[in-house]
Amino acid sequence: MQLTAFTDYSLRALIYLAVSDGRQVSSREIAESYGISVHHVAKVCKWLVNEGYATATRGKGGGLRLAIAPEKIKIGEVVRRAERGTGLVECMRGSDGSCAIESACCLIAVLNDAHRAFFETLDRYSLADATANKRGIARLLRQPEFES
Repeated sequence: MQLTAFTDYSLRALIYLAVSDGRQVSSREIAESYGISVHHVAKVCKWLVNEGYATATRGKGGGLRLAIAPEKIKIGEVVRRAERGTGLVECMRGSDGSCAIESACCLIAVLNDAHRAFFETLDRYSLADATANKRGIARLLRQPEFES
C-alpha cells in the first residue's frame, strides 16, 4: 500500500506542529523545513484546520498550532480521513463495474482483510508516539529554538 502525497504531507505537518510546543507555525515554515511545495503544504494545513487537528490565526505573527493534544491524535484516523475514497484497487473505490471479473472475484476479500489489518496497526499509535523524540525531530527540522 502506498499513501498519497497528501497523506504524507498531512502527517509531516502534524509532526512539525507537535514538536513546535504550541508555537505558531506558518505553512511556509513547514514546507521549507521538509523541502516540499509550499502550495501543497498550504492545502494540507487548510485540511488539518477543517478536520479539527489544527487551529489557524491569520495576519502577522499568525500561523497554525495543534488543536488536539498529540496523544489524542491517532495516526490511523488521520490516514483514514486523508485517504478517504482511495481504495487499494479500483473495485475498492466504488468502481463503475469496469473490471471484467468484479462480480465473481474473491481478491477483494483478501485486500479488505489486509486493509483492515493495516489500519488496526495504525490505530494503535498516536502522534505522541510518532514524536517521542521531539528534540531530535525539532533539531533535524531546524526549528528556531534549535538554530543556534
